Amino acid sequence: MNSMMEYKGYHATVEYDAEDGIFVGEVFGIVDSLNFHGSSVVELVNMFHQSIDNYLEICKKYGKEPNREFKGTFNVRITPELHRKIAFEATKQKITLNQYVAKALEESFDAPEVKETVIYVPYTTNQLLWNNEQIIPNESQYTNIINFRKKEELIYVEN
Repeated sequence: MNSMMEYKGYHATVEYDAEDGIFVGEVFGIVDSLNFHGSSVVELVNMFHQSIDNYLEICKKYGKEPNREFKGTFNVRITPELHRKIAFEATKQKITLNQYVAKALEESFDAPEVKETVIYVPYTTNQLLWNNEQIIPNESQYTNIINFRKKEELIYVEN
């Protein structure tokens, strides 16, 4: 479920205020503060659009450049030791510190999801041979081999 709204390149999060019985929205990613509310989804959407349109109109009227989301720069606070490690690694790779950090962030989205699977085998049937990709039964009553093809961390639990 996605509780984000989008209009003219601006995004807002929405929460329900049970005390007042209304939906409350807040535009994020900009310095200026834009909030809106509505008692129905239709009203909430209309108020979001109206708040963005009014914001853009006021900025134009006063000659102010409207804030835009995500300019592509942000500050990250890290320890001096981590800063040193990153700088040395970037130098070794012959890339800038910014390129190294951007690459690391991009790769974090591509990281394979490791799924943990816990298998319980009763004591009387726990005579199984294990390796990284498959469980091979060594008793004749088992006819199928169970293969784990996805990257999963297997945890074997016995009585």
